[in-house]
Amino acid sequence: MTTIDKKGKPKIYTESDQILNDLKDELVNLRSRMNSIEEEQEQNRAIIERLSLHEELANEMIVTHQEEIKQNKENFQIIADVMQNLKSPVSEVMDNLSGVLSEIDDKETQETLRDCLNTASNVLDSFDEVEDFCLSMGSSQTTPQKMVVIREFFRDILSKLQSKSDSGTNFSFSLLIDRNVPEKSPLHTTTLNTCLTNLINELQQISQSCKITVTVSTEDSGKKYGIDILDLSIKISCEIPTSLEWEDSWVHSIRNNQKQLMESGFNLLKVRDILKKSGGYLNIISKNKKIQGFAFRVPLTY
Repeated sequence: MTTIDKKGKPKIYTESDQILNDLKDELVNLRSRMNSIEEEQEQNRAIIERLSLHEELANEMIVTHQEEIKQNKENFQIIADVMQNLKSPVSEVMDNLSGVLSEIDDKETQETLRDCLNTASNVLDSFDEVEDFCLSMGSSQTTPQKMVVIREFFRDILSKLQSKSDSGTNFSFSLLIDRNVPEKSPLHTTTLNTCLTNLINELQQISQSCKITVTVSTEDSGKKYGIDILDLSIKISCEIPTSLEWEDSWVHSIRNNQKQLMESGFNLLKVRDILKKSGGYLNIISKNKKIQGFAFRVPLTY
């Protein structure tokens, strides 16, 4: 191949010249690629620094959370000890009243003493419930997750509850699982088993014989660090609302219904505390302010 240069002299392009031109073009491309790689490295370095910061903050939060749990357990243990100490004088009062009652013939006085004995007995029972609750909360541990087939997991729990129901009550159970719920997932099986069983028992305690439906679904809980967070949602409801009224305040509602609730309401408080430690929460399902069931959620993504 020949061309005419500025002086009008012919110049011959050899194969080596062509190779050199190709190499020059390749070098330009390599330099461009190197610049892109350096830019990507800078971006990756910034991402790593952010992730390191998130990891550091997460570790600090975990340590703080663990310390808070430890302090709460210690507080529960202290309250349990206080309840134990308070039970002794009440028991002594009951013993003294029983002795006096056996020595008095006056019927009116005897009736008054029996009322005092009943009051003291109720106080002692309340102390026992508080002590048991505090001991349970003070010794509870966060359970590890376990990979399970979700449908089989819930079906097994309801089958066991149904077998107990068949022996003494007229409750029946049905299970509804949304199609968006994954077939398998790691779950806090001990936590879910305890909460589901306790809430169903609670609903049986306060409702008439009826059909109880357990509905399992997933709920979007937003996005964190670019990851879509999902919760496992479990609803337990009966066909007919109960006679118990539920207000917005847990304190007032448990106080007003403690005679009908299991363990004077401590059962619900234990379930709520267990769910909170697992990153979940408990709500009351009501219709016209009458309790119809319970709903709780636990993290599913991790």
